[in-house]
Order: sequence, then structure tokens, then C-alpha cells
Amino acid sequence: MRPPKFDGWLDHGWGIEVSTEHQLFTIISSIALLAPERTYAWRGQNDDTWDFSASLFREVRTRDGDVTEGAIHKRETEILNEARRWGLGRDLGPSATDMHMLAVLQHHGVPTRLIDVTSNPMTALWFATEEHKPDRNGTVRASGGILFAIDVTKTEWYETFQHGKPTTWGSISNPLSALYEQALEKSADQRRMFRAFPALPDERMKAQEGYFLGSSIPEVHRAPGVLGLNPIGEAPGIDKLNKLLNNENGPGRPANVPFCAIVIPARVKEKIRGPLKRTYNRRRRVLFPDVDGFREALTRGQLD
Repeated sequence: MRPPKFDGWLDHGWGIEVSTEHQLFTIISSIALLAPERTYAWRGQNDDTWDFSASLFREVRTRDGDVTEGAIHKRETEILNEARRWGLGRDLGPSATDMHMLAVLQHHGVPTRLIDVTSNPMTALWFATEEHKPDRNGTVRASGGILFAIDVTKTEWYETFQHGKPTTWGSISNPLSALYEQALEKSADQRRMFRAFPALPDERMKAQEGYFLGSSIPEVHRAPGVLGLNPIGEAPGIDKLNKLLNNENGPGRPANVPFCAIVIPARVKEKIRGPLKRTYNRRRRVLFPDVDGFREALTRGQLD
């Protein structure tokens, strides 16, 4: 399910548009190097009019209109129960926690509240500049892409199941759900997202340096177009983002960037694909090193 159309990234001080490939790499490095203690998650989407939201959030919104924590949790529980009845996770025993199951399901395209991100901006940039799938006539649609930088420095992080951690009453009484419930409770109390790292990453997750963002559903969303979680901090504003875009130091340069949507026009996308392959080795064969990746590339006529 594709995200609904959203055209407001540049209207609220959360986003900026680049006009050249040089500007694109400048602002990526400016954000990454803004402060040595900051940690960023990166996500690329190859249509700049899509909002930033989880697949389950979109499913519930399509069905109900309104999205609440209760509605998301109810649907999430239904999906987990059905997945376990299907037989998924049996081989892992007590390691098949709710968080681990949701990470696996999200990785394979099942709707969850988790959002795929990567620690590598070049990987996210590949997804932002990826060619669209050809239509029935073999035509590939041209559109702008979007690269998101999300400051996750102060967020809680979890492995999808615990290795050798002290046993708690919750983990004894509710071993499959305790970790995920704890993450959601902390997220609600702190009003922050959390990070979930796959404890058993497959080859695709390793190649993409991927992990997930999750959150309790906020009652009020602070950043237009960012749905299901809130950035940690206020919008930097267009003036401060322009300082980064132009690599300017001095007064007015932001001390941190909680969230930034970098809009990449179609003409810039086309110029970036070659350098990403040749210089950074970000190509479909590397990022999808499995049978499903080969099948998709063969079907799309986009073999490297």
C-alpha cells in the first residue's frame, strides 16, 4: 500500500529541495557531521509526494479514518496471532518475541507499525533514487525522490529478542510480549520513538544495514507528513536548512536537525544513480542478495 500524496515538505520548515547532485551530497554530509555525538537514521522513498508513515498506520487510516494506539494495537495483535497460527516463529521458540515477529513480518511486506530505516545514507539514497517499476507499456515513470534524516540520538534501542539479559517478572509471565510492551510503554511515557535492531539479520538486512523505527501513536502529530511518530525536537526552519545546504558556518547554522526531508528532483535522481553504483557500490544486486531480489530485478528488467 503506497503512502497517500503529501506535497507539503517545503512548507513547514522540515524539508528542503536540492537542485544539483553536489548540493545533495553537501547537505547529507552537513547533517551527518553537524555534531559528533548525534546519530541519524536514514530512509529513502522514490516518490517525493509520499508521506512518512508505517504500512499498518496507512491500513488503519484507510479503514477507519482516525488512527489511535488502540486501533493499531488491536490490528497488530490480530496479525501476530494469525502469523503464529500459520506456524511462523516456531523454530525460534521463546526467541520469537512480538518485536522479533513484527520485524520479520515488516521485512517481508506485511503491514506493521515499524518503519524500515538504515544507518547508511548512501543505501537510503539508493532507495530515494531507485527507478520506478515499468508500467504495462514498459514505460518508467519519472518523479522526484525524497531522503529522510531522522535524529535518533536520544531514543531507546532494543534487539528484537534479548541475549543473556537478566530475567524479569514480565519476561517470565509474558515472555513473547514483554519486550515489545515495555518499548511501547516507554515510547508513550517519553513521547519518543524507539529503535529495533534485528537479532538475527538475514543477508538482505546486513547488506542494507537496516533496522526499524517504532513508536506509540501520538495523539497530536507535530510534523506535517510524519505520521505515527514525532521527531525529537522542533522544525529547524528553511533558513537554517539553507545554511546546511550551502555549507555555511556561523550564526544561524542549526545545532541539531531532529528531522529533515530532502527533496530530490527527477533530473538529479538520474544523475545520482551512476555514482551510487560505481563509487558506493549501492546497486540492486548488492542490496538484494537473495532469490527474491533476483526475481524482482529480472521481472523489472533492471538487472545490474
